[in-house]
Amino acid sequence: MNKSIKCKLILITPIFMLLAHYLAVFPHEYAHSFMAWFLGYKQNPLAINYGGTSWLNLFLLFHIDEHVNYDLIIAQGHLYHMALIAFAGPGIGNGLLYLISLFLLTRKKVQRNPLLFYFIFWFNFMNLANFYDYVPVRTFATHGDIAHITKGLDISPWSIYIIVGYLVAFVIWYFFTRTLIQAFIYLKLQTTSLRASLMIVCVLPLFGYFGMAGFIDYGEISHFLSATSFILIPGAIIACWPTRDWVKRQLQILA
Repeated sequence: MNKSIKCKLILITPIFMLLAHYLAVFPHEYAHSFMAWFLGYKQNPLAINYGGTSWLNLFLLFHIDEHVNYDLIIAQGHLYHMALIAFAGPGIGNGLLYLISLFLLTRKKVQRNPLLFYFIFWFNFMNLANFYDYVPVRTFATHGDIAHITKGLDISPWSIYIIVGYLVAFVIWYFFTRTLIQAFIYLKLQTTSLRASLMIVCVLPLFGYFGMAGFIDYGEISHFLSATSFILIPGAIIACWPTRDWVKRQLQILA
């Protein structure tokens, strides 16, 4: 990689991360809203709560939500509909976008364009991160999407934690053992410092920012899981350090 592309990647990283975050969160909320509209609980599927103009919301979309009246749905006894609406955000919105981005990362045209590959890389990451901040972090919360799903389907949150938890663990494993390694290759990051920098910039928001969701009034279990997520940060960095033998083997396999 020439110095010009390296500088562009360094400068554009926060922009790509912010834009990819927006493109993961808005479809998530609109998926909720459109499902509620389809089932007859909203007149306008575009009418979501955009969260205001605070810096926290403008940069992180901290206060945005789907603006669905779940109390009305519960009062009408349509609990299955509540589960469908809750599932639509992470399951349909982020789920489809994750699969689409994963597919695009395998396309030769994308792989030959470092900036395009890099943006889709972050888009894939942000959709993956939206899985993680629900399962496992908020699986046992008494409100929010997972609570609406478990209440709507009358199932234990343990079933979500175990079944979906394995799926989330798999996609995280896949990201760090394959997608990230592909980024090293197609972005031509040939030094340990560049590879380590990209890896750390992935680990910190995943287990830090997205992992802290349980600290925000979601109960003691979610609080504990968020604390555990923070503890995972140094271990994940050590496990994924670019000089490790498994990383070298993956580089040879995927090159």
